[in-house]
Amino acid sequence: MAPADIARALSTDESHVRKVIKAFNEEGFESLRPRYRGGRPRKVDQGTAARVVKIALDPPQVSGVPLTRWSVRRLLLHLVLTGVLEGSVLSAEGVRALLARSEVTFQRRRTWKVSTDSNYEVKVDRIRRLYRRAEAGALKNAAVVCFDEFGPCSIRPQQGSGWARRRRPLRLRADYNRRHGVRYLLGAYDVGTDMLWGEMTALKDAERVLQFLRSVRDRYLAHVRIYLVMDNLSTHWTADIRRWARKNRVTLVPTPTYASYLNRIECHFWALAEFSIRGSDYPDHAALEKTLMDHIEYRNTHRDDARLLSLVSRRKVA
Repeated sequence: MAPADIARALSTDESHVRKVIKAFNEEGFESLRPRYRGGRPRKVDQGTAARVVKIALDPPQVSGVPLTRWSVRRLLLHLVLTGVLEGSVLSAEGVRALLARSEVTFQRRRTWKVSTDSNYEVKVDRIRRLYRRAEAGALKNAAVVCFDEFGPCSIRPQQGSGWARRRRPLRLRADYNRRHGVRYLLGAYDVGTDMLWGEMTALKDAERVLQFLRSVRDRYLAHVRIYLVMDNLSTHWTADIRRWARKNRVTLVPTPTYASYLNRIECHFWALAEFSIRGSDYPDHAALEKTLMDHIEYRNTHRDDARLLSLVSRRKVA
């Protein structure tokens, strides 16, 4: 068909039809997916943008700059001095936008310990398989329980955040002592029923741990087997605890070395600290214990709380 006939058939302009035909002859099918954008064309080509992103992701020492991290302005200055960018091509905000388009953001840097356990994969597969079966209700006459300690908890001001009037931030006392000693929360979490419980204690030695594990066992009928997931702390694996486990239908499931994050109770401890510890200044351990127990009761009653679920999911590795 002639361009004029095509224009009449599609109720469009003949000059536009000719532009489309010309673009197709030059670019092929890519011309049928035009990328229309308003404003001026970008000042930095793809090759230069890739160089900028690479320099931003590398530590500054790689580029010979004695810094531990880039600020946007310091990165821009380095790019200009090294000739990667011309002086007036991009502003600091332009560099930030360029990095954002490449999904590069400024983030906190945290530590991570790699497990040295030679049976890491085997233990991880076993723990995850138990979690999946417990959540699906596929374990018959069995339960998966995660155990760990939370603490030490001391009586002192804890930094946190909260509502306050503008330019009138809340302050915590800076003068305090630690004459009250410390306490620990011995916690247990049933993966299948999504229930959390715990007890406060001044000691977390093997005898106290065994006492708490016996209380965990008492929550279930005698014929129910318990798969007890816990880390490799020496007080968790004494001869008395192993002997008790064999006699009471309890299977001890260790997390890999340096991989206690696979213990599902850890993510619930994170929420416990966020809502009960941060931003607090308790007068004594009795007040602290009451708040922790109240939070656990609230958590078990409101397991679908959006804020709780958000915090837990951020730390749920397994």
